[in-house]
Amino acid sequence: MKYGEEIVRRVRELAPVLNERARAAEEARRLSDETIADLAGTGLFQMLVPARFGGGEQEFGAMASACREIGAGDASAGWLSVIYTLHNWMIALLPEEAQQEVWADRPYALVPCTLAPNGTAEAVAGGHRVTGRWSWGSGVMHADHVMVMALVTVADSIEPRLFLLPREDADVHDVWHTSGMRATGSNDIEIKDRFVPAHRSVPLMDLTEGRSPGAEVHDGAIYRIPLVPVFALTGAAPVLGVAEGVLARYAERMQGRVMAYTGVKQRDLMSGQIRLAKATADLAAARLLLEDAVRDVMETYESGGSYGIAERARSRLVAAHVAGVARTIVNELCAFGGASVQFTDSPFQRAQRDVNTISSHVVFDADATYALYGRTALGMDPDPMTLV
Repeated sequence: MKYGEEIVRRVRELAPVLNERARAAEEARRLSDETIADLAGTGLFQMLVPARFGGGEQEFGAMASACREIGAGDASAGWLSVIYTLHNWMIALLPEEAQQEVWADRPYALVPCTLAPNGTAEAVAGGHRVTGRWSWGSGVMHADHVMVMALVTVADSIEPRLFLLPREDADVHDVWHTSGMRATGSNDIEIKDRFVPAHRSVPLMDLTEGRSPGAEVHDGAIYRIPLVPVFALTGAAPVLGVAEGVLARYAERMQGRVMAYTGVKQRDLMSGQIRLAKATADLAAARLLLEDAVRDVMETYESGGSYGIAERARSRLVAAHVAGVARTIVNELCAFGGASVQFTDSPFQRAQRDVNTISSHVVFDADATYALYGRTALGMDPDPMTLV
């Protein structure tokens, strides 16, 4: 069995365990240390790390499939699986010295990253001094490093730049009191005038254009791929997984559910049969669309090609559409699952809250994403601050 296929098999076996732990994780507003250790034990977190540092140096298709399987068990675990796995890939895009420091003791790190440029950085001898406070720090509760985006004045312009800092340089503010995705522990990260050496930062433009320092030292095609298509497409994977998990539970529930007053089994109702079939077809189409988009970006860069704005916009289109399909199906199945699915011990209501929360992420904003794709398809430039 290939490396990537083995990781997918391991996380598929782990998914039911994550589902059993999901309620306790939600109440704690963080994944348990045991769950983090179990996920790390599958080899997932290091699968995008360069082989020279002990990683798998795999392609994104297997990674997305693995995170989809985890999402079917628990949305928060699925999201943090993307976060930790993808951010190890981002570390591979930094200068080599930073990679050597982070992976000196093990072939993966636990790193949240916030791309909103909510901080400022001042250039000083040997690096920068960084200050700011960032929301949406998914994964910070188990972090050993953090990555944040800050604005740097360069000549007469402002440059967004990504900075990597040790966890002890950050303060964490407990603000993650939400209706969904509670176990991600996505609390605020604050940095107060901390020095970051030059080798632990990189301009955002280098990441979005696929010309990072890491691309100069690693031969693998994955290290030349622009940031946004990868983030959008892999991020959609656990969202799709949540819907697939709900569909499987819904089908199982139909087998034995007896409708109130009529005494008819739901499995015998044509309406239930039609709803099950439509959801199955819609999710299968969304999965194929996502897999095709991930395969395209991999094949393009493995063959020496590259993505322009139009292709990057299409990646965001696919991700937002897949997340939208997943959200619609989860809400529809929960609406027709009966009032009992809303009890707090039901995985249905948790999945519903989770998928509605994660679908509000900026990368899945349907209106903005459809407008972005429409502009580029019509030969127009995107707005300057668009994440693409």
